[in-house]
Amino acid sequence: MPGVQIPLHPQMKSILKQTSWLFGAQALGRIIGFFYTIYLARSLGVEDFGLYSVALAYYSLFAAFADFGFSRFLIREIAKGSIKIAEVFSNISILRLTITSLLFAVFSLVLYIFDPDKFRVGLSLLAILTVLPASVAQTADSIFIAVQKMKLSALSLVVLNVATTLAGIFLLNSGFGTTGAVVALIVGQVAYLVVTLALLKFQKMALLSFIKTKVLIKVIKGALPYGLLAILGLIYFRIDTLLLSYMRGNFETGIYSAGYKFLEALVFIPSSLAIVLFPTLAKLHDHDLTKIKLLFSQSVKTMVFLSALVFLAYNLILPPLIRFFLPSYLPAIEVIRILSLTVPFMFIYVPASQILLSTDKYLKQVILISLLPLLFNIILNLIFIPRFGFLAASWITVASDILSTALIIFFIRKFIFKR
Repeated sequence: MPGVQIPLHPQMKSILKQTSWLFGAQALGRIIGFFYTIYLARSLGVEDFGLYSVALAYYSLFAAFADFGFSRFLIREIAKGSIKIAEVFSNISILRLTITSLLFAVFSLVLYIFDPDKFRVGLSLLAILTVLPASVAQTADSIFIAVQKMKLSALSLVVLNVATTLAGIFLLNSGFGTTGAVVALIVGQVAYLVVTLALLKFQKMALLSFIKTKVLIKVIKGALPYGLLAILGLIYFRIDTLLLSYMRGNFETGIYSAGYKFLEALVFIPSSLAIVLFPTLAKLHDHDLTKIKLLFSQSVKTMVFLSALVFLAYNLILPPLIRFFLPSYLPAIEVIRILSLTVPFMFIYVPASQILLSTDKYLKQVILISLLPLLFNIILNLIFIPRFGFLAASWITVASDILSTALIIFFIRKFIFKR
């Protein structure tokens, strides 16, 4: 197609080659996850699937608090060569485990006091425990990305997805229901941890170092903006599921989550490119704005082309699959059709955001750019979910994504590329 076959800069070719490993691993993981989601939805039923989705939402939010931007900071600093791998791995692992333990104690108390559904509380807390092995595993995986060993990161992700799926199928077939589905998350993360540590050892990377107050302070200061952004991002993506659960019940949450899960599965496409772009852009920001502009332009063109294909496939393939495999979830077809409208904006936003995230110059502005769509999303959800339920949540997601993409593109063109 004219306009699609553009000559690629050598660095962009390298990025796409590295991306292919993560893309392949995440594609395989998403295919497995796609059928696993159908299996979960059929096995659990609409209400229990909604309950599972709430527990998963709490896990995601808690994971963002526990990470607090440490992974982004680690990737950026190692890519720039300004910090030792062993030093940052040991200090960040201790920080993440400490934060996770403290937050778990506080969060347990808050949930037990304010949530009347004690089974939902227990399930959510069980899901949150998954963050403990995930914290160390993600720190190790970030090292692979920082040193651009994407094959190792890809292998780790495949193990995570396969282990979670096999454990989930076994536990659900054994009659453990939603509890089994959540325990499968823990099994998957433990397998992920074992594999990442084994691969690091195989690469002969030193991992142990003394815990130093100076390094801890540097990590906390450097990671803080990324942490705030991660928390804002996860609230943005999960708040509608939580509000639906508390305001409309588990049934509507199950319907919405079934549709949203399929959209979520597509994020790996722009995310694979974004993960590889991040360390490359971190190196370029201080001395080569022209190359950054070129990478941005080619990334956006690539994402626009891919999003058009995905939009068509999403609308043509998913509705018949829902009708055939998940007849109890027929209202989710409307959710899928509405959410498909956000695919182009989601695909453009993810790589575009790396322009700002890969340097510490614009992190305050990015926090503001992230805060505005979040407030927009929460306010509209609080107004419209009580009356219109999952349909309101779907349309508000689309509107919020359009706003997010417009804001970040405006900022990049106005304040970065015009320097």
